[in-house]
Amino acid sequence: MYHVTGDDSVGLSGRRVMLHEVRGPEGATLDSTRTDRSGSYLFSIPAPDTSARYAVSVEYDDIGYFSSAVPLMPGGAETVPTIVVYDTSFSDPAIVLHERHIIVRNKDVDGTRQIIELLTLSNGGRLTRIAADTSNPVWQGVLPAGATQLAIGESEVGAGAVYGRAGQLAIAAPIPPGEKQLLFSYVVPPTNDRLQFPIDQPIVRFTISLEDTTAAASGGAVVLYGVEQVGGTVFKRYDAGNLAATTTISVQFQTALITVDLLKIVLVAAFVFVLAGTLTWYLKKQQPKTAP
Repeated sequence: MYHVTGDDSVGLSGRRVMLHEVRGPEGATLDSTRTDRSGSYLFSIPAPDTSARYAVSVEYDDIGYFSSAVPLMPGGAETVPTIVVYDTSFSDPAIVLHERHIIVRNKDVDGTRQIIELLTLSNGGRLTRIAADTSNPVWQGVLPAGATQLAIGESEVGAGAVYGRAGQLAIAAPIPPGEKQLLFSYVVPPTNDRLQFPIDQPIVRFTISLEDTTAAASGGAVVLYGVEQVGGTVFKRYDAGNLAATTTISVQFQTALITVDLLKIVLVAAFVFVLAGTLTWYLKKQQPKTAP
């Protein structure tokens, strides 16, 4: 049994709801029905697939709302949380960047680095925030200078509504009350020894993890958390709480201790030293021996 209500907690009758079977990132619509006077509805699945999950969606004010996806056992019954739908607004409430987690990978053979980010965006109001068009996104945040190859991972925000805009990441997807997570990556150009992440808005919680454990992060209130292993890879992690806007987080990489020119000098010096030692040994060996 399922239930649909509006933001004033009144059951919505006569709404079409759809049943979806979810397999990993893919899904298929199995059935649809309409809510009764109380906003309730019921689906029957004769032979549910125990390897799949099932979710229900409803459209309200041109916005789709989904229930959580749950597994089903044959002969069993499942009740999912109430699907709450909301009115919309182009301007309110403001979307807050609640969490930002950054992973800085080691540099590639061409000197570029892949950056992976996970954002948690929070809508603390009672309206679904929507965008009028892509020039007026629901939320946007600045990216490091020269960031390219933006790619969207598995997220709670539709990839088609996330885009780069004048050095920023922008979102035009509706964001209802609550929290939404966005996973994405990009590539930054080669840098000599420093990479900077400008912070253009307050962040409740911030972390940055460095695959190069000889590097160090600084700026704002970041502190070293320690070294941790993720997926078989070791990272050095820094944390910060309530990071202020107008802050810049810098990652300092260690430069090579021996340059190519210095290496040549060292090799030549070593060769001369070895040659001198060999010559001394040879001359001593060639000295005439005196009879005892």
